[in-house]
Amino acid sequence: MARPKLIEATLTAVEERGVTALTLDAVAEQAGVTKHGLICHFPSKHALIAGIHEELTAGFELALIEAAGGPPERASLVERTRGYVRAALSASMNVEMQLIMEAANEPEWMAPWERVYRRWFPEIGQPVRGLDEISLRCLVARMAADGPWGYGAVLPTGLSDGDRERLVRTILADLDGA
Repeated sequence: MARPKLIEATLTAVEERGVTALTLDAVAEQAGVTKHGLICHFPSKHALIAGIHEELTAGFELALIEAAGGPPERASLVERTRGYVRAALSASMNVEMQLIMEAANEPEWMAPWERVYRRWFPEIGQPVRGLDEISLRCLVARMAADGPWGYGAVLPTGLSDGDRERLVRTILADLDGA
């Protein structure tokens, strides 16, 4: 059983049952493998969730590279921010949001997200009062792009593709000329 199939089964189990109901038994059942088969790849629920975060961040970084037109080293802050807004709002991310919220107090689970974010935005953590106008506008755009994750989670149907596209256009409009 390949890890990607187990990761996909885990995401499906989280989507159907929620993070709190996630068990190794539920994932094994979803993947159609024995619990022992799952444990060969992920020896614990903690390791499974850590693997999920590694997989999700790898996918998110690929989306960032595509949306920004290249890796962060070859993009300006504005280009990286535009890419972030597009990638963050490219699809419904209810499962990812649930997992990230669950990871908030678990450094090992958050580490891959921090690694990607710091790679794309190394200036993170600077006091807002010290940011120049462009850096501030980019920060506000990233924060605006993160907001729909929570907003979409409380709606019974989430945000439609059209809604997400309108939000992208509106957020990016503030970066025009930056």
